[in-house]
Amino acid sequence: MLVKVIGIILLIMAVFLIVSILMQSGKSKKLSGTIAGGAETFFGKEKGQAINKRLSTVTNVVAVLFVALVLALFLINAKQTADKNNTSSAADESSVASDTSDESAASATESAASEAASETESAASEAASEAASETESAVSEAASEGETSAE
Repeated sequence: MLVKVIGIILLIMAVFLIVSILMQSGKSKKLSGTIAGGAETFFGKEKGQAINKRLSTVTNVVAVLFVALVLALFLINAKQTADKNNTSSAADESSVASDTSDESAASATESAASEAASETESAASEAASEAASETESAVSEAASEGETSAE
């Protein structure tokens, strides 16, 4: 809210600075002399110069205030950005911590699954080797019975 108010004030001051600088008559009296020249003819030569002096003083004061407000707005914006970065970095750290815990949980699950798979594989290979040895012994018994019966 404060940033918006300062922005509006800066906009008004910028327009005022542009108009007041154009209204001042310079030594060359080109464009600004044309605009301010009407004041000299309407108020007389001395009143035109008095208006020019007042306008010059007001322009200087507004210019200094303009620069001060721009710097203040910059500092406010920098502080808000730093606060947002601190908040987001704290959120990033907590998400990294949760990601790390999620990764370690996933790693533990994977290792448990791989252990279970290796146990299943070893049990299956033992069962297969037992079945193969039983089959070989059954075949050899059948073959020896066949030879004895053929004699």
